[in-house]
Amino acid sequence: MSEAKRQSKGPVRGYFFDKSVVVTGASSGIGHGVALAFGEQGAQVALLARRRAQLEELAQKINKAGGKALALDCDVTDRARVLWAIEQVKEAFGGVDILINSAGLLLSDPVEQMRPEDLEKMMAVNVFGALNAMQAVLPVMRKANSGSIVNISSLAGRRGVSPLGGYSSTKFALVGMTEALRIELFNTGIKVSLVMPGVIDTPMARDALKHDSLKGVSTMMAMPARWVTWAVLAAAAFGLTEVDVPPGAAVVEKLASLFPGVTDALLSVGTGIMRRAGALMGGSDQPEHKAKR
Repeated sequence: MSEAKRQSKGPVRGYFFDKSVVVTGASSGIGHGVALAFGEQGAQVALLARRRAQLEELAQKINKAGGKALALDCDVTDRARVLWAIEQVKEAFGGVDILINSAGLLLSDPVEQMRPEDLEKMMAVNVFGALNAMQAVLPVMRKANSGSIVNISSLAGRRGVSPLGGYSSTKFALVGMTEALRIELFNTGIKVSLVMPGVIDTPMARDALKHDSLKGVSTMMAMPARWVTWAVLAAAAFGLTEVDVPPGAAVVEKLASLFPGVTDALLSVGTGIMRRAGALMGGSDQPEHKAKR
């Protein structure tokens, strides 16, 4: 919406007007888009990420759009810092209505060659970072008998694929933890949702596609990040259990699990084709791929 149109319509009063929203990984990619979308709905948005400059820039956009932003430089792997950040949110906004766990890290390598320290780094962000944020906001939500937690996982959390074995394992863990928490919070007024995207056009995905085994995958196949934004808004608004991007993709993966041998064979052939395509595209001089969502 243009600034002129926004001013002509008066104050923004969208579905999430005046809701207190915490978004991790807000400095770029999916988190950035989600935070801005909530701000455009008139929400109070706490922006958590390590890069302060990007957070300040996003905060200005949200404030101009009619929302209210609070930029908090915070590494989600630092539990004490996360607890501090949520205290700042409570003081500024009076509580926490919605948590969006968007912070993510992807280091691509075949399992056979994967460095254990890379898996540890991904687990720290993708699993323990999400846990830190959830455990920080849950006492506030329990006291209010309401709230919404949306964890952004991945279709790679339903089916392991190479060379994303380490990343897949962290997303499998996040899916399992989210499903367990949903059971724990049944009938408490707190909703827990999973958003399961495929390949999305973000800096993290673009870096991953530089890997030899993935160079055959064109960035043209990546879906717009706004698709995930819409899925997150829908999950938060309606308390949806799971939202796939594109719709129905996780169902296909669940059906494929009924025929694991056939699925493995097809994925193996596909991976081989992509690896050969990557070699033809000059993928031998492979840089180290580390990308944050």
